[in-house]
Amino acid sequence: SRRKGTARQSVGHNPIMSRLPSPVLNRRIIADTALEMMDRDGYAAFSMPRLGDELGVRTPSLYHHFRDRADILAEVARTVVLKTEVPEQRPDEPWTEYFVALSVNFRRTILRHRNTAPVLLQFLPRDVLLARYEIAAAQLAQHSEVLPSQHVLFMDGLEKLTLGSALVEAVGPAARATPFPTATPEAQPLLTAAVRSNELDSEQLFVETVRAFLAGVAGGAGPQV
Repeated sequence: SRRKGTARQSVGHNPIMSRLPSPVLNRRIIADTALEMMDRDGYAAFSMPRLGDELGVRTPSLYHHFRDRADILAEVARTVVLKTEVPEQRPDEPWTEYFVALSVNFRRTILRHRNTAPVLLQFLPRDVLLARYEIAAAQLAQHSEVLPSQHVLFMDGLEKLTLGSALVEAVGPAARATPFPTATPEAQPLLTAAVRSNELDSEQLFVETVRAFLAGVAGGAGPQV
């Protein structure tokens, strides 16, 4: 009877059974955990074994939900982009401010998760962005200031401005006190004088850059072919 009891005990504590995928484990939980790991430890520290340890499962269990490491990273990129709040169009503001707010929200989201910059560069979720650009195109269609032939210029340029600004800042120093920090009065006297006269922080500079871009597109006569 002692041997039977031992056998029953070993079955009850089967290490293989205990490491099978948890019924609550799903793509969202895995992607959220991967994002938390990158936020905490950096992208370079991310690995599949470490992700499995974080979730309390063996690495092969992750492949019940994702094809491979790239599939997980793509879902992390989707998770970051989907965290961006889509603003409402306010009737008391110029219509361009909707796009300023959208760009600022996207930039802030990326900078809250700056360690995922390499992931966003490689796995930018076009399906999510296309759905949001369709909303943006509907907004543009309501305003005659931007010709239909300018819509792609408008949205493509705004995407590049926003992503470029956010990703450059994300991979740089955590807090850059001034633009062009390596400029010196001896080597770049005019540039350093311009920096000293600047009163805008990095987000304010971005906002004014977006406004200037929008004004330029809206005031232009269309693409010069």
